[in-house]
Amino acid sequence: MKRTLTTLDKKPNISSTHLAGRALSSLKLIKRRLHNLTLKSSFLISNIRRIARSRTIQKRELQKHKCGNWKNLIIYLIPQPRRVTGGVMQIYSLHGMTQEHFQDSSTGTLICWIPGEGISLYKHEGFKNDITVFPLGLVLDSISPDCKILLHLPEFAATRILNNLGVKRLSYLRNNHGLRLNILNQNAEVMLTPEELMEIKNLFPDLTCTVGNSVWASNSERERLGIPLHVIPTWYYPDDAPWQPYESKKDLMIVSPDRHPARKMVLDALHAHLPDIEIRVIRGLEYEKYLDLEKRAKWSLTFGEGLDGYFYGPVLRGGIAFAVRNSTFDLLPKKTYKTLYDSYEDMTEHIASDIRILDSKNRYESYNGELRTPLLSVLGRDRTFTAMSAYYEGSLSLP
Repeated sequence: MKRTLTTLDKKPNISSTHLAGRALSSLKLIKRRLHNLTLKSSFLISNIRRIARSRTIQKRELQKHKCGNWKNLIIYLIPQPRRVTGGVMQIYSLHGMTQEHFQDSSTGTLICWIPGEGISLYKHEGFKNDITVFPLGLVLDSISPDCKILLHLPEFAATRILNNLGVKRLSYLRNNHGLRLNILNQNAEVMLTPEELMEIKNLFPDLTCTVGNSVWASNSERERLGIPLHVIPTWYYPDDAPWQPYESKKDLMIVSPDRHPARKMVLDALHAHLPDIEIRVIRGLEYEKYLDLEKRAKWSLTFGEGLDGYFYGPVLRGGIAFAVRNSTFDLLPKKTYKTLYDSYEDMTEHIASDIRILDSKNRYESYNGELRTPLLSVLGRDRTFTAMSAYYEGSLSLP
């Protein structure tokens, strides 16, 4: 077969049809790019409008608070809302209790976005609330020059927040506003290391840490971290989590959304052995609707930290929860509980039979009492409020 080599001396034979096809493809590409550009422009304009609206609302709220008259300001920082988490709800709870503690007009309490987040938002949209959230910079520019500041930093973002503010601004706030920092340790698995804390302590020697679980406030942990610790038990419910009787419950199991390698194995076992139980994985649900499910569900299963909100919340409301025991989050006494397993293999083997055994009024409510009584000895709104007040009064668990 004779091959033809195209060179500069011989132009390729390009038909008019081929040229028209190339032109049409180019036009389509230009059209797509113009469409994408239009979408981006529309999004940008919409976002600018949202930012402007949010700033108007935020400035109006600061004026209403008369923040220029404050002598002290307490700020809680939260991340931009992606979903409602126990950590965020705990911060909202502490914010409300702090306002309740400081009822004088000279002390302000605000929630601010972590710097760089929530730019176009003025409130958390994941649950019903009327609390305005502010950009930190706007607040700092609005207070009086002699206003003292206490900043509560969530543990997972503390280093990022301080790096964002920078040493120069932190030093200014320390020297001019007496800035103090407190680390909110709501999850020991993402808590800062002693080395990270020491770097912060070099600039803020009065650094403190409040912990949501008494397990994290031992003398050895105080020594390891090198900063004062104070226990403020986790409580983020809008009510006192009242107990509900067996007959008010539905044969429903709520399941935490946490990813876990054993998740499918456990759920498959439940579907196979207890096909009549309704299983509801909690994803994208409004917080208020979740609380309603928590009240009505007989059963709860968590793949999270063990004794997390998906465990103790349903138990406090009269339900029964299942988890694999995790010493990092363990609030219960060191004894055997039927629905606290040593491993997910153990859970998979026994959870269906344990549900059958417990599914009668007497056994159900008796076992709920076994779990609920020790939890009530460490949890509750009054306990959280008292502990939080002690912190502000300078009476720390481990100073």
